[in-house]
Amino acid sequence: MDLLSLEECLLIAQRSLPENNKSNLIVLSSQLDAGSNDLLGYMGEYYKFELDVEDIEKKKKYCLHYFIKSLPRKNEPQRKECERKGVFHKESAVYSQLLPKIQKYATKKLFPVCYYSRNDILVLEDLTQNYRHLKASESYTIDHYKLVLEHLSELHAASIAWEEKEHLNIEELYKDVLIELHLDADNSWYITGLKAIVFLAARHPQYQTKEAQTFIQDKLYNLLTKAEEFVAPSKTIRNVLCHRDTWDRNILYSFKEDSSLLPNACCIVDFQLAKYCSPTLDVLFLLYIVAPAEVRNVIYDECLEHYHKSLESHLVRLGLDKNLITRENFLQECQRTRLAALLIWALTEPQTKMSPSISNRLRSEEPEKFDYYLNCDRSELLLRVMEIQPGYEETIMSPIKELVDYLMENEYLNA
Repeated sequence: MDLLSLEECLLIAQRSLPENNKSNLIVLSSQLDAGSNDLLGYMGEYYKFELDVEDIEKKKKYCLHYFIKSLPRKNEPQRKECERKGVFHKESAVYSQLLPKIQKYATKKLFPVCYYSRNDILVLEDLTQNYRHLKASESYTIDHYKLVLEHLSELHAASIAWEEKEHLNIEELYKDVLIELHLDADNSWYITGLKAIVFLAARHPQYQTKEAQTFIQDKLYNLLTKAEEFVAPSKTIRNVLCHRDTWDRNILYSFKEDSSLLPNACCIVDFQLAKYCSPTLDVLFLLYIVAPAEVRNVIYDECLEHYHKSLESHLVRLGLDKNLITRENFLQECQRTRLAALLIWALTEPQTKMSPSISNRLRSEEPEKFDYYLNCDRSELLLRVMEIQPGYEETIMSPIKELVDYLMENEYLNA
């Protein structure tokens, strides 16, 4: 195996079995398998990794399981993009420097353990030993959303506790780590996505009037860039460490033995977009990216209330003032940051709703063109997928309409 050396494998085993004497552990064998196609990410390649080790003093053998996330090795354009953005450097620092310190103040498991990292690789706990994604046949219920919101509220409360009890400011201390990799004018993926939103809005059948077309061509792009200010640390609410990427592939659930029951726990993965910012972004991103619009409209108020009550309970448990974030403050901040949630939904829907078989084929067969689609111009890609994936156009037009309607209705944003 060329991904990890024998010395690195031994180090990973030693960190996995801290109760054992390091000098007594030996590596017997290792096995690396590519992750399933539906796990392929835009910012890396995924693998399942198994280590067989033995404690020669105890004469006891262990089979250890891991999840590996690496820089793309097969797709050169994708690899260069990841290296250029420094996503692995950032995520490695978040896993090793921030999350363990936040976990101290939590009662539940907030993230997978990171056993080893380099600037091109992360060796993580394999959560699928105890957690799993929802199956295609399973649907989100209000209980699923509430469980994730409880998880996020504990992450947020624990980050506040870390600051309060150890007298530090996460933003000041980790400014070089918690860089904005998403909604940033220097991110070609983001700028290309804004242009794609304008392209789709101009095609939308309900915006074919002269007035709507003039708005789309003359004002829409500049208004979209205003969302950048909402992902910076807020001046109107207590900031926290946010995950900032709570879509369904980053959420795994734990079930009791009867898997037909509702999950009893969840865990989130992928912290490459983590940021110190308003807690409302995690809440709204979950509701806008995961929940279908018709479902979100029904559960929205109940979910906001549930999150805030959960946050209050964690603050009280930690001996902190529950009014560090009041209900009124939180709800006002949700209104203020709604544009960021609408924009994220419109930006990500074309990629997350593209069939994995289509995106994987395009990426493997046309890597240079796929990189061009992501970072230069997406219009041809969108038209190609519309032609071959039934229902795709209707799906990706839904966030476009809600976003453009919102901007057209809120005249103050034109200022």
